[in-house]
Amino acid sequence: MKKKASAMVLTSAMTIFMMSSCGNAETAGNVKTYYAAMESGTYYEDWAHQLEEQARIRGIDFNVGYAENSVEMQDIQVKNAREQGCDVILCGPISADIVTELKAAAGDIPIIFINNAPDDGQLEEDRYIYVASNEYMAGQYQAEYILEKYSSKEEINIVLLKGPKEASGTKGRTNGLKQTLKMSGKKINYVFEDYAGYNEDTARELMEMCLKTGRQIDCVAANNDDMALGAVTACENAGIDTDSILFLGVDASANGCQAISEGRMDFTVYQPMADQITAAVEAVEKLAAGQSIKDIEYAAEDGKYILIPFEKVDAGNVEKYK
Repeated sequence: MKKKASAMVLTSAMTIFMMSSCGNAETAGNVKTYYAAMESGTYYEDWAHQLEEQARIRGIDFNVGYAENSVEMQDIQVKNAREQGCDVILCGPISADIVTELKAAAGDIPIIFINNAPDDGQLEEDRYIYVASNEYMAGQYQAEYILEKYSSKEEINIVLLKGPKEASGTKGRTNGLKQTLKMSGKKINYVFEDYAGYNEDTARELMEMCLKTGRQIDCVAANNDDMALGAVTACENAGIDTDSILFLGVDASANGCQAISEGRMDFTVYQPMADQITAAVEAVEKLAAGQSIKDIEYAAEDGKYILIPFEKVDAGNVEKYK
């Protein structure tokens, strides 16, 4: 049954791909790009809509497919994008482990990776590039906020809620937080640490488990706003004074910013998604024309990265991000 269902999903996805291929008569001669997204759902569909809008402004033919976390499906999407005459492929790789396979599927077509970072060794100047923000910086900003608020404390008890285990954002944000806190010289106790997959309900359930241990908590640092809000809800439901705990997220989502305005959350980090999307589409144009990305704002000298800076958000400036 599972194999039959899997085949049906792939067949359906292939049908959708063929209905929205890279080339058609109306757009002949235009730059053509295809976004191989890792899955459907609000987050990645929002990326697709904004990528499409930026592509439309620049006269680029844009199409998208959702692999639904299937390595096989993403490989098929990239192969078909090549066969349909795409000039550049945008790809949110399901895992860094499959990037070699995706490059082989693309043949000579450049790939702009977004949403999930390949290993540095997989990138190549002006051919295989990564557009995002420096995830380490998001965790660093969280740690700096914690250290500022608890400057008088020599020991800090932290709950750490992490995103998907293999996601580059999870790794970068967690490392930025931990390494910055470690360098402070303070005693840092991670009283609870687990993966909540960027999911609010999962984070709430994990926080409920943590509260049952009775451990003292000074702050909850989450890899995204939804998980921070799940932790807030768990504490509120348990009748805990949330003013005694710092709650920190990442992304400056609408809900996260509203929670900061209401005093339910303390801090988040703005991920400049719109700027990342603009840079990615500009890079499509450059690579399709055989040009370098190096004159795009925030492009690295090695021609492999475009990293848009994160921004700190708290009660003092949150209205700017709502």
